[in-house]
Amino acid sequence: MAKFMSTHTLPPGAMKREQVDGMAAAAKSDPVIKPYRSFCNLAEGKIMCVMEAPDKKSLAAWFEKMKVPCDHITAVELEGERGSVQNA
Repeated sequence: MAKFMSTHTLPPGAMKREQVDGMAAAAKSDPVIKPYRSFCNLAEGKIMCVMEAPDKKSLAAWFEKMKVPCDHITAVELEGERGSVQNA
């Protein structure tokens, strides 16, 4: 399944840790969307996610269902970690 990176902007402090935990649990149990990695700064209202999905439309629909505003979704072609880059 393809990986997609999404960015989200919320009002600072609008989302709490418990909501993030709920979203993570929902993604883990979703039959279509699979969580991969997330980065959050709730105090600044910034969230970045890497998730697996069949396509952008499916992922956008999932964020809409979760009531999380989505700034942008882009397909991931390459991923790197600690100086090593590989195909996503």
